Amino acid sequence: MNTEGDFLLYQVRWWKITEEKRLNLTSPRQVQQLMAKYQVVPKKGLGQNFLADANILRKIVDAAELTAADVVLEVGTGVGALTTALAQRAGQVVTVETDRTLAPLLAEVLAGRDNVQLVFGDILKHDPAALLPATTTAPKAVANLPYYITTPIFFHLLEAAVPWQCLVFLVQKEVADRMVAPPGNKAYGALSVMIQLSCHVELVGIVPPTVFIPRPKVRSAIVKLIPRPRKSSPDTEACLSLLVRAVFSSRRKKLHNSLQPIYSQLGGEAKVMAALKTLGLDPDQRGETLAPTEFYALAEYCGKN
Repeated sequence: MNTEGDFLLYQVRWWKITEEKRLNLTSPRQVQQLMAKYQVVPKKGLGQNFLADANILRKIVDAAELTAADVVLEVGTGVGALTTALAQRAGQVVTVETDRTLAPLLAEVLAGRDNVQLVFGDILKHDPAALLPATTTAPKAVANLPYYITTPIFFHLLEAAVPWQCLVFLVQKEVADRMVAPPGNKAYGALSVMIQLSCHVELVGIVPPTVFIPRPKVRSAIVKLIPRPRKSSPDTEACLSLLVRAVFSSRRKKLHNSLQPIYSQLGGEAKVMAALKTLGLDPDQRGETLAPTEFYALAEYCGKN
């Protein structure tokens, strides 16, 4: 007669055998065979480049610092390689995929993964908070993002009423460079300012095209974002948006010249000059040399006045 201990041992052995029989989604050959089986052809219009590399998957999951207590929102299930890696570490994974033709393939890949909930739909049309369990307190977001829609997804997630613990994304390297660029750098721009004000941003690592199916023409990068607490008035946010757009639409101009087209919206030239003086900002410096915190201070001053 089996004891309770024997039964538990049998369960563990059965689970290990099941895991061993699963498809190796880090093997490009097996992923291509799986895609052929279900007649899956990557859609260029959806920016589908499926990740198939154990080392990169491990770096992404490690960056998210997942534990069995974590709830993770994944954007873009693809063929399920990252989803599977997340499910092995996290307590629960909610994964959102826009391409419904992947349903039969994902039914096989995710079979038996009771801690994975697959949702078909456009993440930009879903409230991220509504996708997560009601009891979730500090979720994490992880994604291999399509290059063509990276920025809208960034801000859709960050602006949601979700207390993110961290967000880890695989993005085009050019986008990652812009996210972490310092003031005055040629990659520094509106995205740099808005992301750095919202989050602490860390460049985790560079990813070559060779780890994707099909291979993109550019390199990618893993970035980790830790949200910063920030409470702003609608007036401050409106002024910030005006300032950032004005400055980076005329990068080489001096600050007072780049702001000239929006003087009237900020209360007039005199008020803007008074704000610059009060904040110790030189009207003759190039706007692109302002730090994110200086953009915010100017926006806050103009918003209040």
